[in-house]
Amino acid sequence: MIEIIVALIAIFGAVLPYLLQKNKELNLKIAEQKREAYASFLKNFTEIAVAVMHDEDVSGKDADMERMLARDKLLLYGSDDVIKAYDAWVRFADTEKHDFDNESNLVSLIFLAIRKDLLGKTRVTTEHLDNLNPFNRG
Repeated sequence: MIEIIVALIAIFGAVLPYLLQKNKELNLKIAEQKREAYASFLKNFTEIAVAVMHDEDVSGKDADMERMLARDKLLLYGSDDVIKAYDAWVRFADTEKHDFDNESNLVSLIFLAIRKDLLGKTRVTTEHLDNLNPFNRG
């Protein structure tokens, strides 16, 4: 009986560190995919913002495809808070009344949610993000 217990302890002693290492590797891989998803979204967002500021056309098949691919990555890897913030912004932007101050704040909430997801926590507020928001600065 003692031999069985010793054998089980040895097995768990060998298997547990392996499983913990695999879990750590998976979490690192997911974190990298999140960074790529957010970088893709922000790159697309910036390109569209610049085009709009310069009265360029942001429609067409290629532009729609890039936008959709960036959103697909958000769907796969974005945190719940990022997806909720994005949804709130899109729903507001689709309304007839267009209040750019409110829309700017909603975009800052997306940025803040992305920071919180990637960093775990942040002391930055939406006020701190005002000068990074393309709705406020070109």
